[in-house]
Amino acid sequence: MARTIMMAPHAPHRMTAKPPPTPHPHGKPPPAAAHRPAPRRAHHGALAAVLAIALVLAGGGLWYWLGGRVATVDPGEQLQSQMEAAAKGEAVPTHAFGGALSVSSANGRTNIIAEGVPSRACVQVGWRLARAGTIIVNGVLPTRLSAARLSELCSGDAATLIWVPDE
Repeated sequence: MARTIMMAPHAPHRMTAKPPPTPHPHGKPPPAAAHRPAPRRAHHGALAAVLAIALVLAGGGLWYWLGGRVATVDPGEQLQSQMEAAAKGEAVPTHAFGGALSVSSANGRTNIIAEGVPSRACVQVGWRLARAGTIIVNGVLPTRLSAARLSELCSGDAATLIWVPDE
């Protein structure tokens, strides 16, 4: 059963009957709150922004508290300067990478021995110190020094680098 009713100025609409309400399975109608949508929480974005700002401020405070400057010292350069200082007679018991740094004499020449040097630093420091003396890596004295040969000799986790400075 449908009726058509004319409503001005719109086109005609059909009126349809609503379906009868379905009975609740337990005989009681559901509470009114069950049909309401959950309340929206509009403050999630603001909370995230506040937390982000707090983290940035905490990081800045920590940076300032720890000295406020960026570490620009390369450990390889630090090892090289420590070995040069040891050659001049300064006592440096451990080097920048935490290994032992010792000085010995053999055949009237001073030997500076750095133990536990990482591969990359071994190549870097060995190449620089070779200009001012002789380099021995893991007990091997290379007859012809090249970056490739140094890389081969320094391979591994902890190399022993011996420098015999020219006097």
